[in-house]
Parts: sequence; C-alpha cells; structure tokens
Amino acid sequence: MIQSIKIEKLFDMFDYDISFQNEENILIITGPNGFGKTKILNIIYSLFKCKFLFFKELVFKKIIISLDFNSVIEIAQITEKNKKEIIFKFLLDKEELGFFNLDDVIEQVYTDDKAEPHASFGIFDEDGVFGSLSSLKSADEIFNHYGSHSSFSEAVTKKILSSQSKTILQILNSIKVHFVREQRLFKKVINQYGETSTTFTPEMILAHANELKQRIAKNDDIYGKTSRELDGTYPKRLMSETENLTIEQFKNRFNILKEKQHKLKVFGISDSEQEVSEYSEKNATALLVYLKDSEKKISVFDDLVGKLELFTSILNERRLTFKSIKIIKDKGFIFVTDKGKELKLTDLSSGEQHEVVLLFELIFNTKENTVLLIDEPEISLHITWQKEFVKDLIKIIKLQKIQVIIATHAPSIINDRWDLVYSLDKAGV
Repeated sequence: MIQSIKIEKLFDMFDYDISFQNEENILIITGPNGFGKTKILNIIYSLFKCKFLFFKELVFKKIIISLDFNSVIEIAQITEKNKKEIIFKFLLDKEELGFFNLDDVIEQVYTDDKAEPHASFGIFDEDGVFGSLSSLKSADEIFNHYGSHSSFSEAVTKKILSSQSKTILQILNSIKVHFVREQRLFKKVINQYGETSTTFTPEMILAHANELKQRIAKNDDIYGKTSRELDGTYPKRLMSETENLTIEQFKNRFNILKEKQHKLKVFGISDSEQEVSEYSEKNATALLVYLKDSEKKISVFDDLVGKLELFTSILNERRLTFKSIKIIKDKGFIFVTDKGKELKLTDLSSGEQHEVVLLFELIFNTKENTVLLIDEPEISLHITWQKEFVKDLIKIIKLQKIQVIIATHAPSIINDRWDLVYSLDKAGV
C-alpha cells in the first residue's frame, strides 16, 4: 500500500508531504478549489494504471511516492537548456533499480511509427483528411498532436512496460487502484478517433442491478458445479472418512450452517433450508461428511452474502425515506415503498441514485488490497448521509481490506474525524 506522497511545486506553487498515520487506513484530503485535491487522486491513478502521458500535462517539479517494502517511485520534471523532460525513477531500499525518460520514449514511439503514423494514431486535420506531421521533432510537439489519442498513449505505455525489469513491473503492479469519480451517473464514451468524453446516463443504477443479478447467477453456477462434484463422490468419501464428530461439534457446525442457509433464503438466493437427523454415534460419520459437503457448497456464497448484508444494511438503516432495498435473484436489487409497491430504479431521486451507485462501487467493484480513490463523495448526498459516510467506509474497509483516499470540500463528510485529514491550504506554498 501507499505510505506517503510528496509533491514539490504542483502548479509551480504548492509543496505537499502527505502520509498515512492512522489505523483506519483512510486519508481525507481537503482544501479550497485550485489547490489540487482531485489532481492528487489523478496522479496516483495515472501512475499505477500506467497512464504515463498524464505527467506531460502536469505542472510539477517532483513527485515521490513511498510504498510498502521500502520501494519508492520518483517522478521528476527536469529543465535543461529550455527543454523539459519527465524522468521516472524506481528505488528499492534506496538502491536505484532503473529509470526511463518519458520524452525519449515519446520520440522513439513516433520515430518507430513514422513511416505510417496517421494510420496508427488516427490523426485528422480540420478538414477531415490526414495531415502532414513529418516536421515533428520534439516530444512536446509530438505530444501536442498525439497526446489525447488512446492509440498513441497505448503505444507509449507498451514501449515503457516492455523495456522495464521484472522488479520494476512488480513495483508498478503492486498497487491496484480504483477511482470513484465525482460524476457517478456519467459514463465515458470514446469516439472513432480515440477521444474521450462523458455523457449522462440515468441507467447507471440499472446497470448495477443487472451486474448484481449476474454475480448471483455466477455464484449459483459455481454452487451447482460444486454440489454435483461432491454428490458424485459422496459414497467413496463416506467409506474413507476417519475423523470423529462429537455432539458439541455437530451442534456448533450445524448452527453455523443453518444461519448461512437462512441468510441465503432472506436474500432470495436459496428457497430452502436443509434438515438433518439428530446426532447419534451411529450416524456421526455420515453427519460429518454431510457437514463438510454442505459447508463447502455454501462457502461459495460467503463473500457475496457479506457484501449484500453491508450494502442493504447501510441503505435500509438510515439512507432511504419511505422505501427499502431488497435483493431479488432475477433482478439483482429493487426498491419497494413502505406499502410494498415496487419502484422503478430510475424514479429514485438523484441523491438516492448517487448513494446506491457509490455504495455499490465501494462494496462490489473494489477488490481486496486496492487503493480506493473517491472524489467528492458528498455530491447529491443529504447532509445526514454525509455525516455517516466515514463510519460506513470504515465498515467497508474492514470487509474489503482496502486503503482509501478521499478528496472533499465538505466538513460534513469529515464530521468528527479530523484526525484523518490533510488540509492542502495549511501546507507550505
């Protein structure tokens, strides 16, 4: 995980030295507009997603990111003879492992493809015809023409990654990042020229409901496959079982099993709860094999059920007015009024949709050991929801084992947790 982030002369103005100093593994970055809250999130995201061209547009002097196991990544913008260059350096235990010059890579990619650059990078002039770019020489000129095009960015990334040692790639791959941006009801659209834009989509909540439906179906398939495999070998395993099962062990394990089966029934994933005979020494071996099989089958749903419990409890305990969320196997999730009437998901208010989409992203789409970046979680959320956000986030961190960095304007998000805050306006300028 990330231990600290040091930035020198961001926007030619700001120096920041940010570190994680709390057990909750949450960092809240706050400050006025223009101080770089979102930019810091984008620095982390771009580095570990290998979007190296981002740093050509960024105004800074040096960035130092310290990670676990004494590994460090330094990114420096060096100016010599009126020429700016971006240098990436990788260190382990203060020993330099290697580096690359981003500008050299940009020029090399262009030179390698110079015979037919337009075909690869899809550049058109204002009249919609291929332009003549043979005069391009510097990395800045090439970047100004090609930088916003995905195919060129991919070519630069491929060139960099193919040239690095295994250890450097391990450092880059050691941090998984997931960015929950402020416009959660928007999606990215890439046109035929590789240019990216965003468009509003009220169907985002529908997409998440469908995604949950697919997750349940996938777990159901795994459960079925596991059941068939175990049922097919049951007689053989029964005959070869040598372990003992006491009545106390039977009661404890069977109660846990019944509790799990009940949760599956509550969430509509399973319609039945299995019953077994009373314990006796005579049937102890058969009960033991039955318990082992049932525990293995139902464990398929453990991760999903844990997430469903957290997702529904947060929404139902204090988030929604006169309505509640329910998990439905063939729909993913639905909302019903207090009178039992099902609501269209897109009829929820903008704030309610933002809350559902945000929680779904945090709970279901953020993998373990990920650095989660959240930009302005307060958007469209009621003040009461904002005040509970960090408490809910701590629950999610315990479930997911993640690290979280938040950028926010809202004191209500911070609430009483100022110990988690790094204020950019109080840093050195």
